[in-house]
Amino acid sequence: MTVSACQSGATLASADDTFVIGELRPYLAGLLTREQAAWKDNGAPWWDPPEALAAYLGDGKALRPRFCYWGHAIAGEGTSPRLLQACAALELLHAFALIHDDLMDDADTRRGRPALHREIGGQHLRHGWAGDPDGYGRAMALLVGDLAFAVASRLAAGLPAPALTQWQRMVDELVLGQFLDLAGAARRDRSAEVARTTTLLKSGRYTVTGPLRLGAAVAGLPELPPGLSRYGDLVGEAFQLRDDLLGVFGDPRRTGKPVGEDLVSGKPTQLLAHAADMLPPRGQALLALAGTSAFTRANVAELTAELARCGASDRVEQKIRNNVRVACTLLDRAALPPGVAAALRGLAMAATDRRQ
Repeated sequence: MTVSACQSGATLASADDTFVIGELRPYLAGLLTREQAAWKDNGAPWWDPPEALAAYLGDGKALRPRFCYWGHAIAGEGTSPRLLQACAALELLHAFALIHDDLMDDADTRRGRPALHREIGGQHLRHGWAGDPDGYGRAMALLVGDLAFAVASRLAAGLPAPALTQWQRMVDELVLGQFLDLAGAARRDRSAEVARTTTLLKSGRYTVTGPLRLGAAVAGLPELPPGLSRYGDLVGEAFQLRDDLLGVFGDPRRTGKPVGEDLVSGKPTQLLAHAADMLPPRGQALLALAGTSAFTRANVAELTAELARCGASDRVEQKIRNNVRVACTLLDRAALPPGVAAALRGLAMAATDRRQ
């Protein structure tokens, strides 16, 4: 089977669109409206964090809730209050991860707008409040991320025990993956093993496999059908590989964030792991500088060109295509209800064949 054969299911099924737009987003809006009311009831004269979180949740593709929705549909179930609860928790967990990731990376933009800490710092400056605007922005963004995680945890705690177990597993893997991302950069590790483990744990599993398992567990399925966890890992890895390529070669006007930051920080990506084996001497010298203070913006441009020239980017692209091909083959072999396999093919393509 080829990726083009998988493409036949690439349009997202209307069922998950209807769920996200018609049920999940209103549920999240109501949840955070009640959160603001609780802050007022507690005597707070301002409620900036829940307001900021509500605005932050208005963007995004909602990939994780979509995978959770179809994991739930494997059991032949329609939507339910528990599914809404699980999907809302996933969106809040993702907001927490993005906000804190931008703080750790000292990022300037996200989704074509200032990163939340920059946005709040700008608000501080415009109002002429006391203190350091940048420090205030970082501290408030940290609180907004903490609030997102707290509300997500509250929702998850009300799920059935098997689903809560899957939730805890997903959170543990996410934290471990983020640690490996930071530690791999600090240690300047270019090994393929660390890069692949980081790819899978930091983003892959919590984007695809974890939500699938969570949705299935909410519906009462103790395990995913044979091959579906492997499908999740393959698509999740390909999702992060696409993100890595966009982070180096993407158009910031479309991705909504600057390119080259992974090179500046020397992140342990599979792209750089391939480069460590494939770059010529000049490229190797540049790669050795990545993640150090001696690595300049001119070096970023030069290393980017070397990565394309040596074939490292092509190798990652090939890996993405192969992962999707194998994942779609696994769907063909799985015993899934009508429509679920087609929807998961569409999600595989939406997650991996993107330019933003």
